[in-house]
Amino acid sequence: MIFFKRNKDIHFDIYYKIVNISRDTNFYSKCKVPDTTDGRFEILLLHLIILIRKLKKDRKEYLSQSIVDLMFSSIDLSFREEGVGDLSIPKKMKKVGMVFYGRSTSLEDILDMQDDLKKKSLLSDYFLRNAFSSDTSYKKNADELSKYAIAFEGLIEKISVSEIPKLDIQAVK
Repeated sequence: MIFFKRNKDIHFDIYYKIVNISRDTNFYSKCKVPDTTDGRFEILLLHLIILIRKLKKDRKEYLSQSIVDLMFSSIDLSFREEGVGDLSIPKKMKKVGMVFYGRSTSLEDILDMQDDLKKKSLLSDYFLRNAFSSDTSYKKNADELSKYAIAFEGLIEKISVSEIPKLDIQAVK
């Protein structure tokens, strides 16, 4: 499958910006997120879920859905490029969907909290559980990701949708 981009397809620009942000090496070196498929998927989901929250608040559900569809299409294509058989793809995609929607629900519930201390604590627990497989020796790294997530959401909230493709990740740090 090949993706063809048209000039009006901002969802491509936004999605690939989020993908590039999630590939920032600091997540894997400084925060010690495992540099594996699962680790990278966790960081991608973090950014996409925060982005989707913003798009929903801005009443851009169609754009949000286009970005989610593009993510699933990209993952499907990745599985095929890895040589996963056609009969196994639906099972794998179902699992990806379950993880995505489960993480979305969890993160949204946490990010909706008004108590900042409780929000940071629950985010840290979320990252410890999902990014670090509940290994408590990564507590400080989970705390760093918690602070980052709050800062990233704050940055995303302040900019317009058209500015997202030009977003500089260094503005969050």
